[in-house]
Amino acid sequence: MQATDTVMMIRPSHFRFNEQTAATNIFQNEITADETTAMIEFNNFVSLLRENEIDVLLFDEVNNSDTPDCVFPNNWIATIEKNIFLFPMLAVNRRKERRVDIVQSLKEKFHFNIHSEFLHYENENKYLEGTGSLVLDRENKIAYCNLSSRSNEEVIGKFCSTIGYSTKKFNATSPDNKEVYHTNVLMSIGNSVAVICDEWIGDDDERKNVLQSLSKTHTVIHLTSAQVFSFAGNMLLLKNKSGKYFWIMSRKAFLSLTEDQKTILETDGKIIHSDIGTIESLGGGSARCMIAEIFY
Repeated sequence: MQATDTVMMIRPSHFRFNEQTAATNIFQNEITADETTAMIEFNNFVSLLRENEIDVLLFDEVNNSDTPDCVFPNNWIATIEKNIFLFPMLAVNRRKERRVDIVQSLKEKFHFNIHSEFLHYENENKYLEGTGSLVLDRENKIAYCNLSSRSNEEVIGKFCSTIGYSTKKFNATSPDNKEVYHTNVLMSIGNSVAVICDEWIGDDDERKNVLQSLSKTHTVIHLTSAQVFSFAGNMLLLKNKSGKYFWIMSRKAFLSLTEDQKTILETDGKIIHSDIGTIESLGGGSARCMIAEIFY
């Protein structure tokens, strides 16, 4: 199944610009902002999900842990078919986000198996940042991945071999030829609809290969550069306890979409959105990045 009704989120005790990630994240902006605003945004986002009967397992950031990106847990943990996988991450201060207490809590609640065998790649400067690096078509067992300094080809191969997924790898850059740090800012896959900014894939054969693969099973919405910078690629399909589906996104992403695009998306699920502008600007990630899906 492509969408789950249960997610994990980490409520930050502090929120700030992370200098260690800025060099590889073109979406980060060192703006002046009251961190209280980010806390309000986070709490409102959680409330939106819960109001729509999506189960949110909420953990608090450890005080004084200096984990400025803890709000983006999908980079260090993912669940696939009764398994928890832990991932190697580029920024040293992000590695502190991996918490034994959270993993143990999820293991006890859902009887997961724990896989930490990929963490040794950090010693080799090779990284794979979870469902930021990989956009998973869970129904068809295909992992889409834009290669970057945070998404190493060798680690992708080992991981996908472990979970029994085929891979669609490509190289995407921004219009000014800068690295795209995570695949999930460019694309998202739902039940019958997928969104992607394919114009950022420079190689014609790679672009054709990705689009052909997506279009076999999904209606493809083509995002513009402006929509990517509004985080429209960073959406996620979830469902609730009643089986109703929802596209989750930020308000900025929602406002960037055309009416035709919204109509197509709503064939998969209702669109719900929340204002997380401070988190987006300082953190360089959006709604999908804030959610670690729990497939149990």
